[in-house]
Amino acid sequence: MSVMKQKQRLQQAATLIRQHHQIVAFTGAGISTESGIPDLDGIDQILHKSHKFAGDVFRFLDPTEAIADPHTFYQLYRQTFCQPKARPNKAHEALVKLEQAKKLLGVVTMNVDYLHQKAGTRNLAEYWGDVRRNHCTICHRPCDWQKTSTSAVPTCPNCGGLILPNFVLRHLATYPDEIRHGQQMLAKADLLLIIGTRYPATSFQVSCPKIVINASQVSMENLAESNTVYLSGEATELLSSIIA
Repeated sequence: MSVMKQKQRLQQAATLIRQHHQIVAFTGAGISTESGIPDLDGIDQILHKSHKFAGDVFRFLDPTEAIADPHTFYQLYRQTFCQPKARPNKAHEALVKLEQAKKLLGVVTMNVDYLHQKAGTRNLAEYWGDVRRNHCTICHRPCDWQKTSTSAVPTCPNCGGLILPNFVLRHLATYPDEIRHGQQMLAKADLLLIIGTRYPATSFQVSCPKIVINASQVSMENLAESNTVYLSGEATELLSSIIA
């Protein structure tokens, strides 16, 4: 992929941003890696280095496993999904800028890191919720999310039961209301920004143009897709360059 071709695609993407006023962003883990939140590959590496855990990310997020060994779960959870000190990066902030300019309808995210909210995004659909949602495994009361980031093994102040994140307790089930909200936004989109996810652009049932931003190299097959502009690189740099 030549520099010139990437430059041409950047110009195409910037033109699309200028021309459209009902943009929707669909974001995955790749938008947050520059904030220090690992993506799935990074999480796998952390899990594989652990001497106390053997398995993949899906086993790690199995509530049965977390309840059986909460010390190991929370040690790894704070290296992966739950990082309260993480700050939004320029990509999150660029989307807020678009929203404030009345060009972005909202953000649909698969992330649970809470960084879009920290950045100031107002219209947001979180398919899996976020790290602030936690419940007791015994009495099922909601619990202060700060406990899950500070206590070695957070326990419920009401009954003493183990506290776990909702997306773990729910076996990674999505929230129907959030899915519905996201689908409503996507249906209204006149331009779709797909950022930091392996979700293929062709899987979105929308007829509007798309801009795909991903750190991985763009294949020639992708470049041949009509109505879609592919950009390869870090989301912070690319979004900053196409959003004037």
